[in-house]
Amino acid sequence: MVRPRVTAWAAIVVGIGFIGIEAIVLSARIRDYDEGVYWQSVRALARGEPLFSSVFASQPPAFYYALLPFGAAWHSLAGLRVCVLILGVIGLAATYVVGRLLAGPVAGLVAVVLAATSPLYLLQSAVVQADGPAVAVSVLSVALAILAGRAQGRSRDALGIAAGLTLALATGFKLLGAVTLVPVAMVLLTAGRGRSRLLIMAAGGALVGSVLILLPAIAAPGAAFDQLVLLHLRAGDATQGSLGSNLRLLLLHRELPLELLAGLGVVIGVLRRDSAIIMPVAWLVASVLAVLFYHPLFPHHLVMLSLALALVAAVGLGPHPGPPPQAGEGNPATAWAILGAGLVLVLVTAALGAVVGVRDMQLALVPDQHNAELVAALRGVGRPGDFWISDNPYAVAAADRDIPGPLVDTSGQRTRAGLLTVADLEAARVRYRVGWVLVDSLRLDAVPGFRGWLGQHFHAVETLGGRAVIYQIDGSP
Repeated sequence: MVRPRVTAWAAIVVGIGFIGIEAIVLSARIRDYDEGVYWQSVRALARGEPLFSSVFASQPPAFYYALLPFGAAWHSLAGLRVCVLILGVIGLAATYVVGRLLAGPVAGLVAVVLAATSPLYLLQSAVVQADGPAVAVSVLSVALAILAGRAQGRSRDALGIAAGLTLALATGFKLLGAVTLVPVAMVLLTAGRGRSRLLIMAAGGALVGSVLILLPAIAAPGAAFDQLVLLHLRAGDATQGSLGSNLRLLLLHRELPLELLAGLGVVIGVLRRDSAIIMPVAWLVASVLAVLFYHPLFPHHLVMLSLALALVAAVGLGPHPGPPPQAGEGNPATAWAILGAGLVLVLVTAALGAVVGVRDMQLALVPDQHNAELVAALRGVGRPGDFWISDNPYAVAAADRDIPGPLVDTSGQRTRAGLLTVADLEAARVRYRVGWVLVDSLRLDAVPGFRGWLGQHFHAVETLGGRAVIYQIDGSP
């Protein structure tokens, strides 16, 4: 039997390795357009602009306020990534706890290894997007719920409240975090004696957490509805995604080994009638259904499956807690052969995931000459703190320039939803006394009437690489 302390230390080593790998890319080039949007959003919050009524926010408030202290302390994209990485590490620790509580210390270690080498989880733990933090806090909520069900007295109540609070927090990072209600509810409903009180504690924690998180939305309900709900509904309609296209994305080659391993874990768990696998499988099924019917679906959304896949594989393939099989207890040679084969499959899956993760890291470390040119050009005109309108929020932030809160996101998704118009551009130009525009893609050109509005108020002063052009307000020296 493997001692729990040994597996705990091994999990810590895996976590340290995970941190070391991610630390290499904390200061790397921008890895997604959303990173620039969130960076500008945090800058706007830091100067006192409220969410929704001023700062356009396509995600619930919790993610922005989690980033805010890191943005205020570091004033860099790397600072925001540190926040995401910390949450990613918390997710790994919670994954170990869940695996260990369900199927023993070896299963906990296997779950951590698979999660830490999942290409999507690796990527989303070092990119400023809400998906990785949401799934990390989700598994923390599940861990707290399991602990609550096994605790007694005041500890049981406190853990139940904490499970509800973290469930609200996961949803406050990303609305897809609401899927975590499935495993949390299953755990609490099977908690045995006192489960009614435990459910009340968890529901109370979730209610309090939801109210606190939604305070900015309560202050501007119409704008919050448009940005959190209407934006995604209209964007989904505009992209005309299908169940088939989502299914093809679900079978993304980089996660396919982990998906196959989880499938094998389900088969083995069913064959040996292991009730421990029921909850993680239910969580995975709920997550898969959410992914299949979500539009528009992007690859980073699939990270919500990573930890559930790791847990299903670990619980299904891992040994039952307790002493190893002995003579007279079935066929010990067969049992050890199955465990050995499972270990090999886990190591192969982890190795394949690590290879993809390293390739992603190498790509992130390639110098970004285009954005470097833009940042240098922006620093050469105007002054720090000047307001710009741009479809490249990263370059503007990196040059220590600001974008008005209502225009931090100029994505095609927002334009297709009808939530970005020339009237919005003009209102921001007047309110913030915008003196500069940087056009670097087709995003702003997708706004009906953009070129006419631009020519009416601005003139080109510098043409850069690609499509990038800097414009200055008419009448400026």
